[in-house]
Amino acid sequence: EEALASYGRALELAPGYADAFNNRGNALRDLRRYEDASADFGCVLELAPDYEYAAGAMAGLKLQCCDWRERDHDSTRIIAAVRAGKRSVAPFTFLAISDSARDQLLCARICCRDRFPAAPAPLWAGTRYRHDRIRLAYVSSDLHEHATAHLMAGLFERHDRTRFETTAVSMGPDQSSAMRSRLTAAFERFVDARQKSDREIAGLLRELEIDIAVDLKGYTQDGRTGIFALRPAPLQVNYLGYPGTMAAEYI
Repeated sequence: EEALASYGRALELAPGYADAFNNRGNALRDLRRYEDASADFGCVLELAPDYEYAAGAMAGLKLQCCDWRERDHDSTRIIAAVRAGKRSVAPFTFLAISDSARDQLLCARICCRDRFPAAPAPLWAGTRYRHDRIRLAYVSSDLHEHATAHLMAGLFERHDRTRFETTAVSMGPDQSSAMRSRLTAAFERFVDARQKSDREIAGLLRELEIDIAVDLKGYTQDGRTGIFALRPAPLQVNYLGYPGTMAAEYI
C-alpha cells in the first residue's frame, strides 16, 4: 500500500513516467487487484510499446480477470515478439498464451539470458566426487503446507537411504504444521535458507558436495533460478513446480 502511494505521487509529478506505471502495476498484482494492474500495464504500453515484459504482464492479468475480449490479438502480438527475440513475456505467463514447445523454448531462453545468465565462473568446475551415496538436494520455497509438498512428500520418504543422502533447502516460510514436520523428518538434512542469498545457498550446495540439485520452483513465484545459474552441482534438474523448459545451459 505504501508503494502504491509513492508510485501514485510519482505519476502526479510525471504523468508520462512509464517505470512508475510498471512498478505500480506490479504492486497492484501482488495485492491481487488484477483489473487495476492490467490498466497500469496498458498505460505502460501506450507510453512505451516495447517496454520489457509489459505486454505479457497485461495479457496474463486479463486472463486472471476472465477478460477474453482481446485475447487473440494479445496472443498473436506476444508470440510474434517472442519469435523476434523480444523480452515481452515471462515464461510462466507464456504457458497460458502458447502451447507451442518451440515458442516456449524461445521465451524461456530469452528470459534466462536476460535475468539468469550462467555465471562466468561456476562454483562446480568438473570436480569428481567419490561419495559412498549419491548426495541429492531438493531446493524449493514450497516445503510447507503447499501443493508441491503434498505431491512430493511420499517421494521424499521413499528414497533408498542406502544409496541416497537427501538434503532439503527451504526458502519458504517455516510454518508450524503437520506437513512441515513430515517433511523435516523425511530428509537427513533440512536447511532453512529463508535469509540466505542465491550465492550463499549455491555456496552451501557446493560445500556439501551435492551431486544432484533439483529445482522444484523453476520460473514460478518465489523461484530462485539464480542459485542454479551459479552452477553449484554437477547435475541440476528442473522438476514438478514449473511444467516447462528452463532453456538454461546449467539445467
